[in-house]
Amino acid sequence: MKTLPLQRWGILAIFCAALIMTQVFWYDFAPILTYVSGHYGVSELSASLLILVFPVMSILVSALAGGFIDHRGYRLSLLIGTGLMAACSLLRVIDNFWLLVLAQTGIAVAVPFVVTPITVLVSDWFDARDEAKVTGICAIAIFAGLALAMMVSPLLFTSFRLAGSMAIHAAAAFLLFLLTYLFVRQRQYQAPATQATAQAPFKIKGNITLLVILVASFLIQGCFNAATTWLEVVWSARGFGIDDAGLAMAAVVAGGIIGAMIIPALATRAGNTLGVMIICLMPSALLLYPLFSAGSAAWGIACGALLGFFWLPLLPLSLTVIDEAVPKAHAGMAAGLFWTVGNAGVLAMTVLFERIKNILGWQQAVVMLILCMAAVLCVLLRFAPAMRRHLFIHSREA
Repeated sequence: MKTLPLQRWGILAIFCAALIMTQVFWYDFAPILTYVSGHYGVSELSASLLILVFPVMSILVSALAGGFIDHRGYRLSLLIGTGLMAACSLLRVIDNFWLLVLAQTGIAVAVPFVVTPITVLVSDWFDARDEAKVTGICAIAIFAGLALAMMVSPLLFTSFRLAGSMAIHAAAAFLLFLLTYLFVRQRQYQAPATQATAQAPFKIKGNITLLVILVASFLIQGCFNAATTWLEVVWSARGFGIDDAGLAMAAVVAGGIIGAMIIPALATRAGNTLGVMIICLMPSALLLYPLFSAGSAAWGIACGALLGFFWLPLLPLSLTVIDEAVPKAHAGMAAGLFWTVGNAGVLAMTVLFERIKNILGWQQAVVMLILCMAAVLCVLLRFAPAMRRHLFIHSREA
């Protein structure tokens, strides 16, 4: 099916807007949790449910969304995701805490239907040589959504209060659903899984590349979320201000956006995505302790920018490897498992860091993160030859 570049990039732009919206809904309460707690008369732990439902629902729904994409196609998945976000965003306008939790839960269910199709949509509309670069663009959209939630949501709240800012979010969500319905198309009108006449079952056990990337995803995403969640707490205990930690986190995201622009493209040019992942893992592990133990905010911000530059591109690189490691008929399920395992790591590592910090101190908790990242590096080095053989054989069969 012949396509115009304008159509291809237009669909990608709408998809990236959807990815941004998922992160805005996920994190827009993070900067105003104290206000939410006081406004509704609930504890900060209860208020945090507005954020915690997202990793929980991602664990429960991502694999289901992946199977749905394989059998029914990503366009329908995106319509379900954006439509559910738009419908639930209306509930957020009502000034009731438990309706707000219900709305956030519904939006959290919608997120996997929007995020999981990344590799499937990219491989459907773009040439193989451009897939890593375009997947990097999708990762940039996710990081931009996180930054937008942290920076813009407080400004909207200040200007329009809670009800007004929720109404603006709802209007944006409905516009996104309308754009998705009108303009997003699927080149293969049947999903690959339904096209295959003799389709092999989806297997994990014999796919060494998929197994290693799933293990790496658990630790990489988990360690990153633990580090970003507890940085402000550690820095506050060391005498830094809240603004200092906020600037450091903004530097992490900014560095990650720049890294996602550069590193996946370099990996494609080098033809060695696994090798680039290994190279990125080393500075990601080494920069963790300097970030937490920084003697000044300026040094911490610099460490954060470097850390983001090397760490955040691991997301599009991992997705690219997964897309290359499984048949196209099962790309959605593989991506769903990636997000399921990654979000399980987010919950596990965030809790583990907090426990170790309280018992042994933040230094030991940071060392634990470094050891986990070193373990990922060792696993990749150990299985890299087998993974390369698997990818080579799979590419020949494809």
